[in-house]
Amino acid sequence: MLDLTKDVLKVSIGLPVFNGEKTIGRAIESILSQTFKEFIVIISDNASTDSTQIICEEYEKKDKRIRYIRQKNNLGPLKNFRFLLDITNSKYFVWIAHDDFWDKKFLEKNIGILDSKKDVVGSIGQTNFIGDFWVVNKNEKFIRKTYKKIRRHFLSLECYSTNGSKYEDRIKNCLKSSRYPACIYSLFRTNILKKSINHTIHPWDAISILKILKYGNLHVFDETLLYRGQGGVSNTNSIELLINKKVKFHEILINRIPFQKWCIQNLGKKVFLQNIGYFIKLGSSGPQILLLDTIKFLFKKDRKKIYFEEDLGNKY
Repeated sequence: MLDLTKDVLKVSIGLPVFNGEKTIGRAIESILSQTFKEFIVIISDNASTDSTQIICEEYEKKDKRIRYIRQKNNLGPLKNFRFLLDITNSKYFVWIAHDDFWDKKFLEKNIGILDSKKDVVGSIGQTNFIGDFWVVNKNEKFIRKTYKKIRRHFLSLECYSTNGSKYEDRIKNCLKSSRYPACIYSLFRTNILKKSINHTIHPWDAISILKILKYGNLHVFDETLLYRGQGGVSNTNSIELLINKKVKFHEILINRIPFQKWCIQNLGKKVFLQNIGYFIKLGSSGPQILLLDTIKFLFKKDRKKIYFEEDLGNKY
């Protein structure tokens, strides 16, 4: 196995990327600007066809903490994530998406928690969306505001610490947030993450988090430490997928059934019934996604896609 972290045992940062020329520079800059400096960054380029390679190689020359790997063939997003985890042996590990970026103290704060609290296996802060999907004119302001209100209601990224001594309690606390899968971008104890990661059933991030909770708690700071872009794989428009015949209608409408079956089989019927409210809400996520994606699709048609309208200030 390729070992890129033998000289840095504390923290490894995995950065999976495919055609990220517009955003990867900002992601890397936010890493290099961290108040905690003793880390290694491993970039796995999933056979990009844009200028991602040039950008990454320039950063690799400038900073010895950066290692760049280009895959010969596109592995697909999930295997690219797993590749980065498999080649690390550091004490702690964290993924960062190429269109996301961190607050300056992301590493410092989360490392402090893992160092001081042995019952915590992963740590993260609150997460905020950044940017817009399309340019709007004055006549469309009402549509955009309406869309954002719906999105905030259904797809809030707010997460909570689990704080449970028992596995059942940790699951219950975790499921209070419908967006707990976003915690996959936590800083983890590497050995725990490797034992827990699951890429076989959708949604892999949600299942992985539930498996991680077997070993301890997740800690969530009540402040924003992660800023998430809206152009990644998880934000692919379902209407476009339907039109291009890449998915079938029922696969979106009832897309959480395999996950619910996994929960019954692996968490047990008792835990499932104790959290039945969450699973009922989850079952309605398909129609919600279709509604949001329909609005987004209708009003972004024939418009230039952008991600960075907002003035974010000096966040890193």
